[in-house]
Amino acid sequence: MNRSSTRLWVGLLLTAVACVAVFYPTEAGALIGRHATTAPEKINLRASPGGTMLGLGAALAFSRWQTKAQLIAHVVMWMMIGFAVARMIGFILDGSPDTLQWFWMTAEVVIAAGCGWYLRTRRVTRPDSAVV
Repeated sequence: MNRSSTRLWVGLLLTAVACVAVFYPTEAGALIGRHATTAPEKINLRASPGGTMLGLGAALAFSRWQTKAQLIAHVVMWMMIGFAVARMIGFILDGSPDTLQWFWMTAEVVIAAGCGWYLRTRRVTRPDSAVV
């Protein structure tokens, strides 16, 4: 197995574990010693461990880079997407997001979009896709 396929499988495995943490925040919180009683606390539990693992798994599985700056932008973008997806699932399942939850969601989307724009303007070129 080559390096890129290993990264893909490890990333997908981490993403699968993240889905468990996102959909079972009470159990994930018990594992890390955090307990939630209100809807915003449950949303934060979904976003913290679940969103972190979701973002790291996606970054590991789907990122390509040529420079350190591109690597950092990919990781930050996927982390923000992971947080936002986990938080949105919390909005749907837990309901009652407070103003701070909306602030975090907006910040995550804006940061992910900024990283996406940066990466779009500095595309990774693959040697096998060069025109001869």
